[in-house]
Amino acid sequence: MNNDPQVPPKGDPINSFSLDLREKNHPVVLIVEDHDDTREMLTILLSSFGCHVVGAEDGERAMNVAERSRPDLILLDIKMPRLDGLAVARLIRSHPSLNKVPIVAVTGYGTPQHHREALRAGCNHCLVKPIDFDQLEKLIEVFVRSPRQATIRSRYSLVVRSRGVMCLLGLNDASRQRRRDEADLPL
Repeated sequence: MNNDPQVPPKGDPINSFSLDLREKNHPVVLIVEDHDDTREMLTILLSSFGCHVVGAEDGERAMNVAERSRPDLILLDIKMPRLDGLAVARLIRSHPSLNKVPIVAVTGYGTPQHHREALRAGCNHCLVKPIDFDQLEKLIEVFVRSPRQATIRSRYSLVVRSRGVMCLLGLNDASRQRRRDEADLPL
């Protein structure tokens, strides 16, 4: 057991959450996904986009995490144990302090009927698995980022995606300085 108050317990997204990240213009994204590997992959990807990520493995936990972290965006798996994504979306839409948070349904079902059901439940958009990373990045920019934030992030990192493998590449110091001089942006 971890007794150090400076180190959050492993696997507890709430205890690792910091409001000062929101103050630094890092959007908070809640990933609700029952498969650990998918949640981990999305966490790495969204972190590379400059987001602070909190996670929940089921619908019941999602409501608790959402109430405590006040996310800027929710990525919500539809098929989950205990409480499915459609029920979670309805609960979020009925919650007074969460009802305006954008919800993106993430589903393995790509039929128009499934999309309509997700939209009727309160989701703003649907992504079909496997997730198109470029489309996800655009949705983040639409729902939670100002154009300036998106520009700053894209100038300082590059996500390389190939055959399901992701790699975050940072620019070297000389490139950063040259780009800073060109754009007059802070490092």
